[in-house]
Amino acid sequence: MRIYLDHNATAPLAYAAREAMTAAAAITGNPSSIHAEGRAARGVVDLARAKVAALFGGATDEIVFTSGGTEADVLGIVGLARLPGPRRVITTAIEHPAVTGAIASLSGEFSIEHVRVDAAGRIELDDLARRAAGGGSLVAVSAANHELGTIQDVAAIAAIARAHGWRLFVDAVQAAGRAPLAPLTALADAVAISAHKLGGPAGVGALWIRRGLDLAPLFPSGHQERGRRAGTENVIGIAGFGAVASFEQPRADHVRALTARFEDALVSLGLHVRARTAPRIGNTINVRAPGALGESIVIALDLAGIACSTGAACTSGSVKPSPVLLGLGEDERTAREAVRFSLGHENTDDEVARVVAVLPAIVARATR
Repeated sequence: MRIYLDHNATAPLAYAAREAMTAAAAITGNPSSIHAEGRAARGVVDLARAKVAALFGGATDEIVFTSGGTEADVLGIVGLARLPGPRRVITTAIEHPAVTGAIASLSGEFSIEHVRVDAAGRIELDDLARRAAGGGSLVAVSAANHELGTIQDVAAIAAIARAHGWRLFVDAVQAAGRAPLAPLTALADAVAISAHKLGGPAGVGALWIRRGLDLAPLFPSGHQERGRRAGTENVIGIAGFGAVASFEQPRADHVRALTARFEDALVSLGLHVRARTAPRIGNTINVRAPGALGESIVIALDLAGIACSTGAACTSGSVKPSPVLLGLGEDERTAREAVRFSLGHENTDDEVARVVAVLPAIVARATR
């Protein structure tokens, strides 16, 4: 029986999502059609939109369905940046590739600055305030880092941004389902999430946009999503998204407690936990065994029936070390000594015990 500890890459498809998608697959209509079949498809989309809006603590007209978290990031970042204002963007060097890629697409027309972060990946607020003082367009950050689990002080970041007239974009892909989103929508101008991190299907995401902001669509080719995202809605995927769009405190508490016990056990084995003292979402542990390449440990764990990663799935296969860890100031060798465990509500103490039992021998071999 395999043990899956890579939920930050994707969560297992939940039973509720499978059921909702199976039911939606029986519907033939296009949600933009006015006949009965079209109205049935529209009903599926509307129901899911209401559930996703409730997850954000927002209204249904503030939700735009997209093809995933990456598109939601691009739509939110590019759309907010191009609203009238000074052509400056502030971000960090430790963002997910979806965020860094969206910002890179603006490099020809915007000045892009990277605010300093501390050794745990938290934004240095004094540096942000200094940079923001000159005025600009957009501050773009993640609520929780995808490799470290570090939580940003979004309230403080938002206060600085607002004081100097900046808009704020928050990537909440890793935070969704692990922390309430309503506090973010109270502070930000746009917030992005992805269904497959919640136990929904891959290929569907959502962007919450503050009411009153008119973001230009990435491809203005149709009227769908109130003219903000062209293309026939993915009814089946959206149905699965709606089925898992919730934050359940008991599940979050279970994952947090299990992760804490796992982390203590890893430390007892002599592994170093990155950002251990910083506020983090309760499911992510990034560890290093000095002298052992993370890739070697991940491969050996896979052969032992345990799935984890060295970092973001979007950068797997790259020969370069993690940009996140380099952004913390680690050298290339140390940055390659990274293993990320990310847990979900279905994980158990027995699974954690199995990982702890096999790790010492694996680490010893990788170190030699």
